[in-house]
Amino acid sequence: MKRLYNIDLPNWEKYFGPPESLPEKVYTLPELLSYPYKINAAEYLVGRWAKKNPDKVAMYFYDEKITYGEFYAKINRVGNGLKSLGVKQYDRVMIMGHNRPEWLMSFFGILKIGAIPVFVNHLVKREELAFRWEDSEAVAIICHVPCLEEIEKANTEMIKIVYCGNNEPGTVSWEDLVESQSEECQPADTCLDSLFRIIYSSGTTGNPKGGATTILDNLCVAETHGKHTLGITENDILGGHPLFSFAFGVACFVLYPWYFGAAISITERFHPEEMFATVKKHGVTVLFCVPTAFNIMLDSPHDHVDDLKTVRLFQSAGEPLMASTCKEWKRRYGRPIIDSMGSGDNCYWLSAYEGMPEDKIGSTGRTIPGIENIVVDENFQEVPRGTAGELLVRGPSGHQFWKRPDKQATGVQDGWNRPGVFGTMDQDGYFWYHSRTDDIIVTAGYKIPCFEVESAINNCEGVLESACVPSPDPVRGSVIKAFVVLKDGYQPTEDMKIKIKEHVKGLIEDYKYPKKIEFIPQEEMPRTNTDKIVRSKLREREEAQVTEAS
Repeated sequence: MKRLYNIDLPNWEKYFGPPESLPEKVYTLPELLSYPYKINAAEYLVGRWAKKNPDKVAMYFYDEKITYGEFYAKINRVGNGLKSLGVKQYDRVMIMGHNRPEWLMSFFGILKIGAIPVFVNHLVKREELAFRWEDSEAVAIICHVPCLEEIEKANTEMIKIVYCGNNEPGTVSWEDLVESQSEECQPADTCLDSLFRIIYSSGTTGNPKGGATTILDNLCVAETHGKHTLGITENDILGGHPLFSFAFGVACFVLYPWYFGAAISITERFHPEEMFATVKKHGVTVLFCVPTAFNIMLDSPHDHVDDLKTVRLFQSAGEPLMASTCKEWKRRYGRPIIDSMGSGDNCYWLSAYEGMPEDKIGSTGRTIPGIENIVVDENFQEVPRGTAGELLVRGPSGHQFWKRPDKQATGVQDGWNRPGVFGTMDQDGYFWYHSRTDDIIVTAGYKIPCFEVESAINNCEGVLESACVPSPDPVRGSVIKAFVVLKDGYQPTEDMKIKIKEHVKGLIEDYKYPKKIEFIPQEEMPRTNTDKIVRSKLREREEAQVTEAS
């Protein structure tokens, strides 16, 4: 079933373009069309549980426990405080800071009055911050006090509300915003088509793009992924380190706990030993971590089986999960890691699941209920199972890019979303990730996905991580160049290069091995604020080196 495309925002086509450039949304699960059209997200996600069970714990934060009743009262205070400062329905309000209760209270307070939250990573610097402010046209920002320095340097004309710090000149303190306000707040007249949030991409290929989702988009992902894939209930305690401002954290912490009436264990900063201790202390039942964090936790010299005994499910997202990580985690802790694939633009589309056949570990799993996935060639024709191509996705949400008609035009094809993923759907319907579509290296006519080569390199003894890029070559057009970070105790020698090359040849086709290898310190591996490797900078570095040498 389909719905008439609409976004509840005055002059919305000014921000998103004509309807024909937007994705086709389909609703194959009947429950996805069962919500009342008039709906306030703060009321539906928090208010209904606060009224049903106000004394139930909603948040665990270090030694602090916050009940649903307390959480809801604070949300209302924030909403009233924002209105007292002149913030109106449809205004954009930025949130910037570490994972803390105040972040979530701010988010739902913004939604309560019908304004639109704009998520900003706390590591964003002045130029990036200024771009997000100008692009979103935000009227205010609620921030953690350590972020204030960069905000001031960005020279933005916004109301600045600061929590966890002293009163600063030109700012409004959190206490002054909320403490004098009423615990009752009239909910804005919003609907399923009202915007739920705007989140900006990492900006690995130029200015970041703002991905916007509606309230209905998010309710649908809670059903398709949260319920049907992860099986979250009100008895769960959801924990982990993903940032609330990061797409992974939006789903697992900003949405899922409140949709299901569960609780959240808030981690302000990730440290492996502290993560184990927090899981045990708060009784976490579903643990969310990116693959890098799971790998770091596996390196712990201590036995943490007892610390994780309350966890019924481990979920990973944000970057590709290697099969070796999943298998070792299951061997050590008795349960596999459920890897899911999605994006800040279009939520989740694919996921592994418990009980998956052993020979499918390493895949991204199968299509999530309520979603459609196909693999196509360069002419957007569906290819036979087992043939590599570009993944197209269709479901109850889709790419809606804020003020980016260029990205909107290329991000949707005939109503299908193009998340920029290259891979293979096997005969059993499992998807095997190969690479980003912009991370394909063409050498001597072969199209080689970076991730496939990097996975083989990373499997070599002594390798911590790697990133592959094309290196200009007069004969082949380009060859594969690998930038490799070694683990402590391993030396960057010619013998190590030979060892890596031979290791890769033993795992994948010979023509895919890296012809060139450069060892670099880990701090030289360029990354985004969400810790993703920026291969474009490595490509620029390699092109400059080749040009200089020629």
